[in-house]
Amino acid sequence: MDENSFLPITRVPTGTELNREISDAVAKDPRLHALIRAADRYLDVIGYTEHGPRHTQLVAKRARTIALNLGHTPRLAERAFLAGLTHDIGNMLGRHMHGQASATLVYPILVDHGIDYDDITAILMAVSNHEEDFGIVVDETSACMVIADKTDVHRSRVRYPDPTTQDIHDRVNLASKETIVTADAVERLIKTEVTIDTAIASVMEYFEIFTSRMVMVRRASRLLGCRFKLIINDVELS
Repeated sequence: MDENSFLPITRVPTGTELNREISDAVAKDPRLHALIRAADRYLDVIGYTEHGPRHTQLVAKRARTIALNLGHTPRLAERAFLAGLTHDIGNMLGRHMHGQASATLVYPILVDHGIDYDDITAILMAVSNHEEDFGIVVDETSACMVIADKTDVHRSRVRYPDPTTQDIHDRVNLASKETIVTADAVERLIKTEVTIDTAIASVMEYFEIFTSRMVMVRRASRLLGCRFKLIINDVELS
């Protein structure tokens, strides 16, 4: 008898292929809402910009739109949506390695909604690899979510507009009056257009904190078979 024959073999049943109805159900899950609120509360305490319902919903919807505009399947678009919605919940446990923490926390929620494991693994890989310091853009799901996340710069993310308490992140976000992200399947182009009030922060300050993020966005764009173009105050910078 084989020495390992006594070991039980566990086969996880395949769930339902991800679709819009399922991802919308996950988005309404009260457990997820609690995790998002807790993560944002922690980041507020340590002085970070908003990472709550506004940011997570914007990233989720933008990631879904990018995927669909580039001609990817609705299934992949919903993977990107859920990755965007859940990518920051791990901040409730601390800022360091929050991508991996987010993936761990969201896993049981995705399982409970009966999602197919191929979809779950794609979501978890995207979530755990979204940090620009060490993350890797692993596939199209990851690429769409990374682009959506790293391009969210806007004055509405600043919690306390008092200039005496602001750091460079607050100033740059406060100066950002509008950010438009488009994905063109015909031109194979990802374009980010930012309008900055230079009386609040300079374009150089934008690059001081966003260079590593834009590098990751460019890599994500390449994985999607697209060029990346950054335009600030109507001036093309890439």
